[in-house]
Amino acid sequence: MASQEPLLQSEEHRPFRLRFPSLSFFHHWATGQPLRETESLDYEPIYNKVYFSRRKQPDRRFYGYTGHTLAKFFVTSATGLVTGLTAAACAATLEFVFARKQQAVQYMIDVVHHKTLYAAFGLHLLITTGLLMFAACLVQFWAPTAAGGGVSLVMAFLNGTDVPDLLRLQTLITKFVGSIFSCAANLTVGTEGPLVHMGACIASVIAFWECGSYNVNGKTLTFGEWMSSWCCCSIFRKERRRYSNGVMEDDSTEPPFHTDADHREFVSAGAAAGLAAAFGAPVGGVLFSMEEACTHWSRKVAWRCFLASAVSTFVLAQLHPKGYTGMLSFDSKRSLMYNRDWLFQMPLLIAVSLAAGLLGAAFNLLRRGLWRIRASRKRPGLRILEVFTCGFITLATIFMMSHFFGQCVQLPNTWMADSYGFAFTCPSGQYNDLATPFMSMPGDTIRYIFSVEGGSKGRQDYMVCNETSACHFTPRSLGLLSGIYLLLMALASGVAVPGGLFMPSIMVGASFGGMVGLNLLMWLPESWNIQPGVYAVVAATAVLAGVFRSSISLVVIVVEGTRGIDFLFGIIIAVVCANWIAQFVHKDGVYESELDHDGNVFFLRTEAPNALQYKTASDVMASPVVGFKAVERVDTVVEMLRTTKFNGFPVFPADSDIEAGAAYQDRLEGMIMRSQLLVLLQNQVFTDSQGRLLSGEVPSQRLEMQLDCQMRSFYRTRYMHRHSLASRPEVIDSLRMEDPVQQSQGQVDASTSGRQDAAENWARKARPGENEVVLLPVEATRLYLDLRPFMNVAPLAVRRRTVAARVHHIFQSLGLRHLAVVEPRGFVVGIITRKDLGLASHGKNHYRSQEVTHLVNMY
Repeated sequence: MASQEPLLQSEEHRPFRLRFPSLSFFHHWATGQPLRETESLDYEPIYNKVYFSRRKQPDRRFYGYTGHTLAKFFVTSATGLVTGLTAAACAATLEFVFARKQQAVQYMIDVVHHKTLYAAFGLHLLITTGLLMFAACLVQFWAPTAAGGGVSLVMAFLNGTDVPDLLRLQTLITKFVGSIFSCAANLTVGTEGPLVHMGACIASVIAFWECGSYNVNGKTLTFGEWMSSWCCCSIFRKERRRYSNGVMEDDSTEPPFHTDADHREFVSAGAAAGLAAAFGAPVGGVLFSMEEACTHWSRKVAWRCFLASAVSTFVLAQLHPKGYTGMLSFDSKRSLMYNRDWLFQMPLLIAVSLAAGLLGAAFNLLRRGLWRIRASRKRPGLRILEVFTCGFITLATIFMMSHFFGQCVQLPNTWMADSYGFAFTCPSGQYNDLATPFMSMPGDTIRYIFSVEGGSKGRQDYMVCNETSACHFTPRSLGLLSGIYLLLMALASGVAVPGGLFMPSIMVGASFGGMVGLNLLMWLPESWNIQPGVYAVVAATAVLAGVFRSSISLVVIVVEGTRGIDFLFGIIIAVVCANWIAQFVHKDGVYESELDHDGNVFFLRTEAPNALQYKTASDVMASPVVGFKAVERVDTVVEMLRTTKFNGFPVFPADSDIEAGAAYQDRLEGMIMRSQLLVLLQNQVFTDSQGRLLSGEVPSQRLEMQLDCQMRSFYRTRYMHRHSLASRPEVIDSLRMEDPVQQSQGQVDASTSGRQDAAENWARKARPGENEVVLLPVEATRLYLDLRPFMNVAPLAVRRRTVAARVHHIFQSLGLRHLAVVEPRGFVVGIITRKDLGLASHGKNHYRSQEVTHLVNMY
């Protein structure tokens, strides 16, 4: 007889180790798209028998604390530190690339072809094509979720949806490299939105770092295989994990250090740190995380966000080459308005804010209109061609507008000292007023627009602004810049390269406000003290509000970013007016419209849609219900897992309880998750109909704790970045289980090798101290799984007549995955998931697939 190893080191049986399918990137190379089968996250804790028994055991504490609090402090601080370093590296790299590119283009204009643009355009097109193609190929074939800004997908994750590969290390690398290349190619995108996504990735990677490389079938993984398999676990687990055939073997009885809820807190802190580093606004980063990114907010989340934001801002301030703390930093003393000036100019500020808010809403409409002609995500070749076309149109527009509409103006001394200003085809000592903002670092251009002086000196300069009199920009150039940038921003916002919308939105608003301010400066008397820089700040804030529909967080971000508390009144006016006017044009902000358009995510908003006010739980629930008995047959469980993609199952009373009259059939006893059932099948913890192990013994508390630990850490060790893979039939098929039920009456047909192997696999018993395996007599009864120690004994449930809006509030506030609908006596009549709420709220719109079949495994 074959030898038998002990189960989980200290029990009588060793678990059969599932060989879960490895993550393959063939899908990326074939279609350029990720496996977009999204799935809900388990933010709700599981309260089962093992949980309550573990709580009775005293924890090891040092002065009232375990090591978890200190470990989380280090994770949060490290997230802020690395995010600040990333932001500084991104800014420094972009500044270097822009400077070298300007020198090369100017050299081609001045020396090679003597003020002709053909060679310069060809060189610039070659550089742009190379940068964009590399970024697009990275996105299409290595990390598709790195496309765009990524803020909306981070919001979806924090809302409770597992987006495949969203927080992987390769996504972080692609986001960093792709953002730099996209901006360096003069595409009208920014790095601020990607920094939010990068901060979230950094937090996830730090919290669940690789426990060390391992071998698969005796073969050492290459770097590419290691990156592809990136099976992460916590760096703070005391025991070192072991791997067998790529699957972790864990004999710990301690619950996992990080749950989905803890992971959510770290990702929230990373998102806040990313935005704080982008704008130099630590408090603004916290408020942005609270107002926009996070769905579930608490005091702990607030502290983690504040710590990470403060650390990232401090690091960026120390390392930024010019000492700026964010994109909006500028010398605000040059644009000073007094209290009475704000009162007199309030009608003008309101008018500018309304107009800029309409610009932001117009961008959202343009972007939605372009969705209909975008290349399909299933066509990677067309997506890459779309990137090239967008880059070519952008570059051609910049050269043509600068050549035909640009004006040569005397270069100011302040610009000359800072090496700002692009001559293009102008003589030495002059700059092209259109080529300069298009070809220079966008952050530098925004700072100089914000710094445009008013008063008597500014009025005198701009009245005689020409080739011999220096001035900072011209009204004509700023007006053209605003309109062209708006169109190019809408064109570039949906292509398959990393890039955000913060910077281009600010550029559109700043140039528009600067144009209005310069015209008012020349039209109105000097006593009005018109400051074009103030109008630029107000209009930039209004465009941001029209695009993103933020309020309090936007006010704080702009105030902190500009380091100008004197602008607070105008900023508040801009946010209020822009949000008000934009609602009449388009009710949703850019993030909400992105999530609706994605079609793979059902995002639960803070407020329940009006459609749910007139529906009840019975109108939105899924019925009939598929569930298991508390002690269920193995073949029933296996067949249900193989033929369905449900992730949660209600548990009904066992047959023994029903026969004894202690319970009613179909009455809700608890909830069991697919991951828990897979762990039980993996370890072959089979029982008889009474819940006793095949050895005749009652499962020990240690065995139950070990199994519960594996259940709670299931997605930490397998499919961490693609939870939906656990719902595929291949996972069950990989068990290669024969029918566990032997139809013989107590005898095993030894003449059939298949039956013999099945009997040894399913009904063997190791005697302590002996190596031989004794086959148990297989009776006519079947093998069972006892779900009672592991099922959630306190699942939430509602009645049929509960208003659907209240169900939405329960889901949104508690982070639920499943909600049972029961009759008065506890009989289960339906299950509600976020998909059911999403379909009841919006129906099947033209953005989602007709049958939404690719989302069935989300629940």
